[in-house]
Amino acid sequence: MATDPETLRLQAHEWGRLLLVRAPWEPLSERLSLILVAPKAAQPELEEDAPPVMYALEQAPPRITMWLLIDRASAQGLPESIRHSVLTDGIAIERHAATVDTPAVDVLVRTVEAIEQRLQGMRRGDLELRWTLQHAEPVADRMHRLDQLGGQSRLLPPDGLERAIRTLWLEANSAVQSLWTLETVPAHALVPAGEVAGSLLRLACLIDHGAHPTAELLRSEAAQTRIGLRLGAWLDDVGAGVGGDDAAGRRATNAGEQVLEEVRQVLRERYADRAWLRDPAVYELRTRR
Repeated sequence: MATDPETLRLQAHEWGRLLLVRAPWEPLSERLSLILVAPKAAQPELEEDAPPVMYALEQAPPRITMWLLIDRASAQGLPESIRHSVLTDGIAIERHAATVDTPAVDVLVRTVEAIEQRLQGMRRGDLELRWTLQHAEPVADRMHRLDQLGGQSRLLPPDGLERAIRTLWLEANSAVQSLWTLETVPAHALVPAGEVAGSLLRLACLIDHGAHPTAELLRSEAAQTRIGLRLGAWLDDVGAGVGGDDAAGRRATNAGEQVLEEVRQVLRERYADRAWLRDPAVYELRTRR
């Protein structure tokens, strides 16, 4: 069975086309949009002087993830076993086991209306949804829903971006205060290290792209953002410190405040007058009173 992402992509397209000519989807195929979420398309070759781009993971589990989009009116024609979940929760999941020739496939049946509602939010899952829509590719999409939803995913609610960035900035500042454990009990530093890295990498993607990917893609996708370029060596030290490298742990701990200051410099371009950026500790104390 193939495991490289490009072969998996080709298998996904073929598998998806066959899915749409089988029951219960064939009668509704004109109203359905099938999009490939993972694995992602390969990045194009770049000219020598072209700016860097973000790369997905080079190796991924041999599993395909696809979204099958349908409007609520059309979903009324689905079998009860699927219709209830789709109309009640906005989503149903079909898990197809791997065969000798094809990997496992997860098909998420989602209503367009539920996705549009999620695009009004700015929570972690909502921002990951935005990223997914912006980086997915169509398998069968006669109604051009991916283009429409991808466009909507780039429209942020008023003050939504600031609220999301503020939350991540405050979380990162709080977690940095616990990084002293890298020098004393590295095993106990796993949680604060993960919180710091996750918050800053999501913030890096948000400030440059208005969305962020799921956890496994954060490091690679944030690598070429303005903030990500400043964090690379420090994140390496954090990871090594958690693994027991005393010298790396000391470097990461000592540089924690400087890293926050470098991130603050990027955020000042847009939020220079914000109290939460100037003094996050005081801001949190005041808002919790």
